[in-house]
Amino acid sequence: MNEERMQAVEQLQRDLAVTVETVEHPNGLCRVTASAKGELKAVHLHPALLNQGPQAVGEVVTETARLATNAAVQTSFNRMALALGDGMAIDVESIAGDSPFRSTWNPVVPPKSAAPEAPAERRPRTPILDDPDEDAFFENPFGRR
Repeated sequence: MNEERMQAVEQLQRDLAVTVETVEHPNGLCRVTASAKGELKAVHLHPALLNQGPQAVGEVVTETARLATNAAVQTSFNRMALALGDGMAIDVESIAGDSPFRSTWNPVVPPKSAAPEAPAERRPRTPILDDPDEDAFFENPFGRR
């Protein structure tokens, strides 16, 4: 059993060493292949990107490289969870930090309207009178408050 686990860990290490991901920038002008260590294996630029100037090229390449590296790291987390189990993956995340896709996850928030909402009118509080018959509360629990 222990020998099988050691072989699985060695196989996982070999798999993680060669894990790369290729990501295309959302504008379609750049494609980068990167490893989980951040090594850029390939960078492909569309000629139209070069016409936008060096600042734009740098920003697009940097952003695409970050996306590709995050994808490779996420693939590594996924492979580790498959090989070692979710419990071990959770332990690794507690040490190394959240996986890229978990740390960039944002819940959908409805857009705020342009006009500020008027505060809701508050009804004046009605005092709760002492009722000697407590059964009245249980007959209609919403009528007392």
